Amino acid sequence: MKRLSFVVLALMILSAFSISGCSSAQKKLSEDVKGIKTKVDTLETRVEGVETKQSEVERLAMEQAQRVEELKAERAARAYSGKSNVRIKEKRSHQYKSHIKEIQSCLKNAGFYKGEIDGVKGRKTRSAIRKFQSANGLAADGVVGKRTWEALSKYISGGEAPAAAGDIEEEASTK
Repeated sequence: MKRLSFVVLALMILSAFSISGCSSAQKKLSEDVKGIKTKVDTLETRVEGVETKQSEVERLAMEQAQRVEELKAERAARAYSGKSNVRIKEKRSHQYKSHIKEIQSCLKNAGFYKGEIDGVKGRKTRSAIRKFQSANGLAADGVVGKRTWEALSKYISGGEAPAAAGDIEEEASTK
């Protein structure tokens, strides 16, 4: 609305100068109007960029809050189950290693991992994950989350059912 008002005002001033015969002032005003339009366009582009970043931050915050709630529920369930911490850690360690082996196998089948399938998320595995993510248009953060797992699980050999992405992310975060 302000931009429209400014353009109308500029046109009125421009027509006043043309009637009075001040062509040099008219030319100067025309150049000023063009400069202001350029600045307005630049500012509008910056605002759009900031709005895009803000919506991305809000989305990430919502995902993180959801993950925190899931972890709280899981901890409460574990505390209720009455299992000893040693047994839980052993089970978690075994599950984590199994998930990493599955990830390494998928990466190898996809042609991104050349190392041994050992269940250790080392430098080679993280590098292969990032390369796979980049090649598939995903955020190359080295974390196998839901989107990465959806793309990666297409490379499972032997017809096994893929593990839930939340389990992989959880195991990676608890290790």
